[in-house]
Amino acid sequence: MIALKLRGRIRHHDRFGLSYWLWKNTRALAIPYNHPATDDAGVFEQITRIYKASSKTDTHTISIDVGAYIGIISLAMAKYGPANHEVHSFEADNVNYAMFNDNLSSNQPHSIHPHRTAVGSEIGTAQFTRTSDTGTNHLGVQDDSTDLGAVVFDVPITTLDSFAEQHDFDVVRLLKIDAEGADINVLRGGSSLLNDKRIEAIIVEVPLTPDTRSEMIEFLESHGMTTAYIQRNSDQLQPSNEEIYNDSERAPLNMLAVITDLESLLLR
Repeated sequence: MIALKLRGRIRHHDRFGLSYWLWKNTRALAIPYNHPATDDAGVFEQITRIYKASSKTDTHTISIDVGAYIGIISLAMAKYGPANHEVHSFEADNVNYAMFNDNLSSNQPHSIHPHRTAVGSEIGTAQFTRTSDTGTNHLGVQDDSTDLGAVVFDVPITTLDSFAEQHDFDVVRLLKIDAEGADINVLRGGSSLLNDKRIEAIIVEVPLTPDTRSEMIEFLESHGMTTAYIQRNSDQLQPSNEEIYNDSERAPLNMLAVITDLESLLLR
C-alpha cells in the first residue's frame, strides 16, 4: 500500500467497530479488509460473550491484558466491557509500548491504563528478547540463533497477585494472556486471585506441546475453572483435549477458561 510506504503506518477499521494504527512491522499487509488485526478473530467473539454473560454488575471490576502488543485486545475490552470498567494492559517492550500508546491517543476517551512491565511468577527484573517480528517478543534469552535482529535486555516484572495487592478492585472480569510461551507463569503468579475466585474468565494462548497443554489445563481446572478451545476465527468452542487439538484442520490458538457461574452460559 502506498500510504503504508509513505507514512509507515495505516489506519485499520475492523468489523468489531475498532479503529487503530497498523505499522509496517506489525504485519499490516497480511490483515484482510475488515478483519481484526489478530491471528484469531475467535478471541473477539468470546470477549463480547464474556461481558454479556458476567453476572456481577455491582462490583468494581477490571480486565487485564497481559502481552498487550499494540493494544487491539485492550481496545476491544474497553469497548465491550461494562460501564465504569477499567482495563489494565501490560506490554514490556518499549517499541510495542510506544505503538500501543499511539493507538490509545487516537481512541480518546478510553478506560485503558498501560503498564510497561512484564507479568510472570516473580517480582523484580527479567531478561526479555525483542525479535525481528515484534509480535513474538518474549521473556527469556534469544531462542532463535537465525534471528540476527534479536535484542536481549532487562525489563521490570511483576505478578498478578502483587498487582492486585496494589490496586483496589473486586473482580477481574476478563484476563487475556499472550506471553509467547510464558503464559503458565503468568497464571502461577495469580494463584491467590484464582483461589479466591476473583478472575471470572481467562483467554490464553494454547501451549505448543502435549505436556504443556496438559499442564495448563490441569492448573486451571485445579482452581475450579472449566476450559475449552476457541475454534480459530469462529464463535464456536471445542472440548480442550488432545483429540480435538490434533484433529482440527487448523489447531486452536487460544483457550477459554471460566468460573462455575459462567460455565453454563459459555461452554454448554
